[in-house]
Amino acid sequence: FPGQVYVLRVPSLPVFGIYKIPFQTDAGGITVSVEVEGETSTYRRVAPGETLTKRLGYREGRVIINPVEPVNLPSEVTGMLEFHFTPVTLRPSSRIPVCLKFPVEIGVFVGAAENYTLLDVFSLARPKYSLYGTPENGFITRHVECEVFESAPPTDPLKEGVLFLAIRNSGRDWVEVSRAVFDVSALRIFHGRMVAISGEMEVFSRLVAETRVLDLPPEEGMKQSLRVFPTKRLLIPEKQPCMMEYGVGE
Repeated sequence: FPGQVYVLRVPSLPVFGIYKIPFQTDAGGITVSVEVEGETSTYRRVAPGETLTKRLGYREGRVIINPVEPVNLPSEVTGMLEFHFTPVTLRPSSRIPVCLKFPVEIGVFVGAAENYTLLDVFSLARPKYSLYGTPENGFITRHVECEVFESAPPTDPLKEGVLFLAIRNSGRDWVEVSRAVFDVSALRIFHGRMVAISGEMEVFSRLVAETRVLDLPPEEGMKQSLRVFPTKRLLIPEKQPCMMEYGVGE
């Protein structure tokens, strides 16, 4: 009935979860709702500085709200995510685990069973972009400037997530690492008490490295997010691993 609210399960984080139409959820200045009106319904999202309304041609179904690949806003500029962080120095044949923060984008999917389509993407973080490599042969990346943490730092899950990154120096020389670039086509995002990604970076020299994301949550009990990539780019294969050929430092 119009105005009645149903929740399929309790979200693991504020806003994030699976909801049965109609519903409303509020957290951190964000309100997401679907109201039934006759044989149709209305999707409404209110966030700081922005309101979005969409009319839906159905009155039943489920809505999934979860963190998604942080490269969708303001539009599909790039599929590459670049972390630029405080330099980390590694001796030859060594490995070090670090934690890096990244901005969270929130995706809203609607559907039933296993068939979902993307309805909305929004974020409380302002996107920044940069160029990795040369103007002639480089590529645009979603740029993330961040500190290095030894363990997961406190975050606001609606704004920030944590990349758990293991960096390995496979070369014969000492190397200083301050950049890591990932192809988001293979990105897996998990959420539980935080939003998180797990990844690896193998450094071969000061100029060449290889990164990959892991299909494993950094903590037990975390849920894997529904992704934007397969719902919008079904014909494009995932790229794993990602080769960095324009340097790992400044």
